[in-house]
Amino acid sequence: ATDLPHDSPNEEVSIEGQVLQSNPILESFGNARTNRNDNSSRFGKYIDVRFNPTGKLAGAQIETYLLEKVRLIHIGHGERNYHIFYQFLAGATDEERKKYMLDKDTSIVDFDMLNQSGTFDRRDRVSDKDNHFEMLEAMETMGFLPETIQSLMQLVVSILFIGNMVFESSDPETGEEAYLVKDHTSVSAASLLGVPFEGLAEALTTRNIMAGAQTTVKKFFTIDQAVKAKEALIKAVYGAAFDFVVKKINNSIKEEGSEGSTGASSRNLTGM
Repeated sequence: ATDLPHDSPNEEVSIEGQVLQSNPILESFGNARTNRNDNSSRFGKYIDVRFNPTGKLAGAQIETYLLEKVRLIHIGHGERNYHIFYQFLAGATDEERKKYMLDKDTSIVDFDMLNQSGTFDRRDRVSDKDNHFEMLEAMETMGFLPETIQSLMQLVVSILFIGNMVFESSDPETGEEAYLVKDHTSVSAASLLGVPFEGLAEALTTRNIMAGAQTTVKKFFTIDQAVKAKEALIKAVYGAAFDFVVKKINNSIKEEGSEGSTGASSRNLTGM
């Protein structure tokens, strides 16, 4: 699997600046266009802010919960998936596209996770490309290393490829014994995840069942079961990436020493 390097916060930027710069990052990974709001938060957030005796911000910690993972699989009419997918495809360089196995003309309409709602833009006219570069700048401010950023973008693209993967059956009439079609999409997904194609295919189409004390039997999934396994993988990978981003932000804005500090907290609910 993809390894993410160790990062450290940018000590030249104040805590206040870093707290503010966390917003473009969290919004990219946790916000989406809904029917009511073009930049709706799809997760809950609890912020604990600490001040030193002079009233200056000393640090903060962010706790997130209830990320709307079902959005990764099903998008309502007139809505979009998470901003990061659209932003990356709008702002990716030719070098990044080549590195992540994307053709130069590959766009948001080519991915099932993005095209199912028929909605690709934002009503508020905010540019996905501009937001992508704003997020990258914020990540740099927060101390994300270039290697970390590229690893995250690699995971983002891998998820899009996973969403396009197709299963077929050795018995089309019953849909039994599903197998993962080996094509550019599935091979790219496996490569970007850092796993062999055969390992990915087996994990999504089979399971081992204990038949006795020391005997296991391999059972093949139906196509429907394989699709459910694929959807679970998408949710797991994206959820892990989101949690990682929050952890890196917290490492950057955490309070160094708490003597004499006072706190305040704020809770935002999903959809705010």
